[in-house]
Amino acid sequence: MPDRPEILNAATIVPVRDVAATLEFYEDVLGFERKLLAEDGSFGIAECGEAAVEFIATDDAGALKATATNIALTIRVRGLDALYAALKPQLNTLPEGRVRPPFGQPYGVREFHVKDPDGCLLFFAERN
Repeated sequence: MPDRPEILNAATIVPVRDVAATLEFYEDVLGFERKLLAEDGSFGIAECGEAAVEFIATDDAGALKATATNIALTIRVRGLDALYAALKPQLNTLPEGRVRPPFGQPYGVREFHVKDPDGCLLFFAERN
């Protein structure tokens, strides 16, 4: 029987103002690795383990508003509190309101939240 096709992972493409600056945030604050930045700065990819986020540059006000108000990513982790502790020095440099420390949800998930520079809400989450 031939090998069966397999979906390995998925990545969301997030509209942002400045791809290079966004990649820098994901690297310096969240510990992701820059995998790609297009020569013209129009597209980039940040990865951490099997998680990937892709970014596309835009100056479209509607797309940027959607990023800030409607786009959220769940990043599933193991060792949530240890991850938060490791990121805390960098997270402490962010403006007020951009980080929500770890807390439990009634449906059995522990999570913390971070807003990136364009307002995309990141849920770092671990099942209890």
